[in-house]
Amino acid sequence: MDESVLKKVFIFSELTGEDLESITKFSRIKKLNKGDIVFFDTEPYQGFYIVLEGMIKIYKISRDGREHILHLVDKYNTFAEVPLFENAGQILEKDFRYPANAAALEDKTEVLLIPHRHFIELMAANKQLCLRMIAGFAKRLRYLNNHIENITLKDVTKRLALYLFDELSKNKKSGLNNTISLKISKHDLASYLGTITETLSRTLKKLQDDDIIDVSGKLISIKDPDKLKLFSE
Repeated sequence: MDESVLKKVFIFSELTGEDLESITKFSRIKKLNKGDIVFFDTEPYQGFYIVLEGMIKIYKISRDGREHILHLVDKYNTFAEVPLFENAGQILEKDFRYPANAAALEDKTEVLLIPHRHFIELMAANKQLCLRMIAGFAKRLRYLNNHIENITLKDVTKRLALYLFDELSKNKKSGLNNTISLKISKHDLASYLGTITETLSRTLKKLQDDDIIDVSGKLISIKDPDKLKLFSE
C-alpha cells in the first residue's frame, strides 16, 4: 500500500518515509461489510488497526444486554492501539484479550492490521521512531479528551449540535455543500452521544423546529450554520 496514506494517521503523522515503509512490510489489509466483526472482547489480541475506508464502532455489551458505543472510528484513525502500549509485556508473554468489541458500520470497509509482535520489535530497535510516535499520540489524546468533555459537560442538544457542526466542517474542507449524510444509524449516533434514540429524535426535531436544520431520513441539511455553532458552544 501507499505509505503516504499512513502519514494521515495521528500516531504515524510524524514518522519518516523509512519508518512507514518498515511498518507496511508486515501489515495486512482486511476487507469488511456492514456488521462484520473485527474482533470480540473474548478474542486474543493480534495487534491494532487503522481504518482505510468506511467506519468502525468500538462497543461493549452491558450485563442487561444493552450496547454502549465507546468510539466511532473513521478514515485514517486507529483503534485497539492502547492495549499494545499499556501491556506490551503481557501481550508477548501470555494470552491477552481485546478490552472491547469492534464491528464495521459500512459496506466496503477496509482496515489495516498492524501485528503486535512485529511492531513491538520495530519500536524496541528504533528509539527515535518511538519519540516521533509520542507526538502523534498527543494529537489523538487531545481529540479523545474533547469527546469525553462534550459527553460529560454538555447536554444532548449541545452534543448533537457539535457533532453536526464538526461534520459540516468536514464537508466544507472536502468542497461539499451544507447537507450531511449520516454514515451511521440514529441508534448508533445516540449511543455515541451518550443518549437514547428517542431523545436524539426529539433533539433533531427541536433543531428542525428552530429552523436550524432540515431532516430527511439520513440526510440533514444545515439551514443556519451560525445558529448551529451557537448551540454547540
